[in-house]
Amino acid sequence: MVDSSFFTSSSGGAGGAFEFPEIYSYPPFFTLQPVKETREKQLASWRDLIVKYARSERVFEFDPKTFALFENKAIQRALNETARQAIVENLTERGLCEKAGGGGGRVHLLWKSLSEWEAYLLDWAHRTGRREDVLTVDELCTSGELATEEFHGMTKGLMEKVLKRLEKQKKVMLFQGSDQDDQGVKFL
Repeated sequence: MVDSSFFTSSSGGAGGAFEFPEIYSYPPFFTLQPVKETREKQLASWRDLIVKYARSERVFEFDPKTFALFENKAIQRALNETARQAIVENLTERGLCEKAGGGGGRVHLLWKSLSEWEAYLLDWAHRTGRREDVLTVDELCTSGELATEEFHGMTKGLMEKVLKRLEKQKKVMLFQGSDQDDQGVKFL
């Protein structure tokens, strides 16, 4: 159905175990509906599908132009550019999506809010005894040791955003390593 190679996803996700709702095989689901009430229901269904899929497969970022979920090859249907933009705008209006840095059209998918990610990271640091430890952002995002954590596979850009918010609250200390791409974090 969906080629997950297009997703920024962790290999620790459900790995294809996601069950698509019946509506995903309904051709009109892939055409933006003209009647406002019907379109709102359609957008709500897309929102629900995207958030559930992202949580299941640990999708943290995607490009709306190439997001494989927006195409169902089994029924030979795909959303057009206008529908893709409407869905992303709808997600953004509800705080479930925001533009990723670096230009381009990529967006961060927030299946947890930024404040929920902050709380999750702090809880993880306390629960695992990582307070006062120094870790790199890359370790937090990709270390096999952390594969069971919900944040495993998070893009560095999104992780850095969450950590910068925590730094403003004086709950972590961020510092630059010797390498330009090597950013460290210490949970306080």
